[in-house]
Amino acid sequence: RREHQPPAQRDAHQRGQSAGQRGGANKPDARGEKEVEQMCAEADRFQQARDYERAELCFRKALAIDPRHTRSLCNYAYMLHVGKRDFAKAEELYRRALQVEPSRTATLCNYAYLLHSDKRMEEARQIFIRAKETNPEHPWVKKNLTLFS
Repeated sequence: RREHQPPAQRDAHQRGQSAGQRGGANKPDARGEKEVEQMCAEADRFQQARDYERAELCFRKALAIDPRHTRSLCNYAYMLHVGKRDFAKAEELYRRALQVEPSRTATLCNYAYLLHSDKRMEEARQIFIRAKETNPEHPWVKKNLTLFS
């Protein structure tokens, strides 16, 4: 269920931007970037401990500061996919991350894995091919070659 948002705010959200980022590529200042990195690292620790509720809170805080932080988007998506089995929300976050950084190998590999888990084999294979083209030496690419061949 979605909350009602004004059209401009909703459109910005769909592009992965906050209302303050419309019309420009505003990034958080150095202090904000550091806070985002800390929140993302904390979320990763909670995720590893399988404390998904706390991890989700940290990811949301990080993304409230920087909605285009690709590591937070990707790691949050992975947690939703593997930890909570929320494929739809995970896919939305992977797509947002790929809008920001289309050639990020880790995001492409994780997104391919999500599609594979959802039995969308041809889509998974296509995304994995993109990952392989961006960085054939990436350990996740090498590890999953047989899965997507």
